[in-house]
This record gives sequence, structure tokens and C-alpha cells, in this order.
Amino acid sequence: MTSIATLTKFDEAAKEMLNENLYGNSWKMTSYLIQVLNKLESYYTSLNEQNPDEDFYTAQVATASALEMINGTYKVPTDDERFADVADLYEATVDLFIKTFSDDAIADIVLLSSLANYVAEMRTHCWNKTITDFGPSEEKFEALKFAKRDEKAVELAVKVAADAVFGS
Repeated sequence: MTSIATLTKFDEAAKEMLNENLYGNSWKMTSYLIQVLNKLESYYTSLNEQNPDEDFYTAQVATASALEMINGTYKVPTDDERFADVADLYEATVDLFIKTFSDDAIADIVLLSSLANYVAEMRTHCWNKTITDFGPSEEKFEALKFAKRDEKAVELAVKVAADAVFGS
């Protein structure tokens, strides 16, 4: 089982990398968020198939709903060459942990959920800061509205999934 210390250290390091590489670029943050949510959904789908008596289906549906709403709004590519650095960052923050440091799906889910919440919050913060620093506009307020909606969708999906998986 992956230790809490390992998970915490990797989570903190990953968030630092996200700040350094994504902060201020809403499109790249959205692309990363979609990739993380896709991975979470695939975990819940697999766990649901392997454990039909558990409530992984609720977690799968909650995650899929947030993903569909975000992906449907933006149509941000996750494999476009313009987003190659996002793919590299995903590799360094998600794939590396799963392949090298983690030995169980629950630790992976905890990390993915934490990163999804963090990036969703970071997007809202960036739009708030943009409005404060550069002044308001209808386009910026619309972007902030969607960022807040997405943040809430991710937050709810992670909560519903955690309740289903961990039985809160």
C-alpha cells in the first residue's frame, strides 16, 4: 500500500509543477483537467466492472458528468501538438506516480482527485486575478462564470465519488 507520506509529498510536488507550468493559461489548465478526469473515470469504470457489488458506478457517473460538462463546453484538445507540454506535465505528475510510486488504485484515485480539485480551483483563481489586474469585460466574466461552474462540478464529483468509494 502506498504510504500517506509518499502520496502527500508527490501531491505537493505535483501542485508546485502545475503552478509553475499552467498558471495563467486557462486552455492548458482545462486540457490537463480533462486528462485527469478521464483517468479518474477510467479507474471507476474498471473498479465497477471488477467489483459490481461496490458502489463504484456512482463514482463513475459523478466523474463522467463533470467531465462531459467541461469537455462539452470547451472542446479543448488533450492530444494536440500545441498541448504537448501539458501531456508532458501529465506524464510527470500522474503517470510517473502511478507507474513508479503507487501500488494501489485508491492512492491513485486520491492523487487524481486532489489534482482535479486543485486545477479547477486554480482556473477560478486565475480568472479572478485577470479581472482584478486587467479590468472587467463581459468575456472575462463569462470565463469566470464557467470556471466557477467547473470548479463546483469537479468538487461535487470528487465528493460524491469519495462518499461512494469510502462510504462517508
